[in-house]
Amino acid sequence: MAKASRYLGQALLYALFFLPIAWLTHQPTHTHLEPGMAELKIAVRHAGKIIGQCGTDNSAPEVLLPEHVTRPEICPRERSPLQLELLLDGETLYRATVAPSGLHNDGVSSMYRRFRVPAGRHHLALRMNDDAAREGATWELVAPIELAPAQVLVATFKEGFRLQ
Repeated sequence: MAKASRYLGQALLYALFFLPIAWLTHQPTHTHLEPGMAELKIAVRHAGKIIGQCGTDNSAPEVLLPEHVTRPEICPRERSPLQLELLLDGETLYRATVAPSGLHNDGVSSMYRRFRVPAGRHHLALRMNDDAAREGATWELVAPIELAPAQVLVATFKEGFRLQ
């Protein structure tokens, strides 16, 4: 009899521990997207063009140095910032200038954004300028897209824009 009451007490303690956990796992309902909405993500990681050109340094102290010690050329390290623009059905959703990373602004520029948009047919235009010396977009993607409800469409960049 003592053994049965021990098992009953143990079962009761397990139930007291398990029931709140089971209730909490089902209680907070979460919907990722509202009905009739889709998600558009943009992920860009790209190094802009180098600003400036290589040149020789004919400063007075180095002219006196032997040839094998002097640098033949001095090249800049700084890269152009990326200018990004996202238009959906002719309306600007995102426009920004993304600075390069690194101590000397010589690394890649990275950006990631999410946009909730209505599902359906849209006209997408994604433009990027990675050269500070040029005006306008150096890379461009213009495409009609069809988004189903709760669909996630990702635009990435690697030697051109891609939709996935």
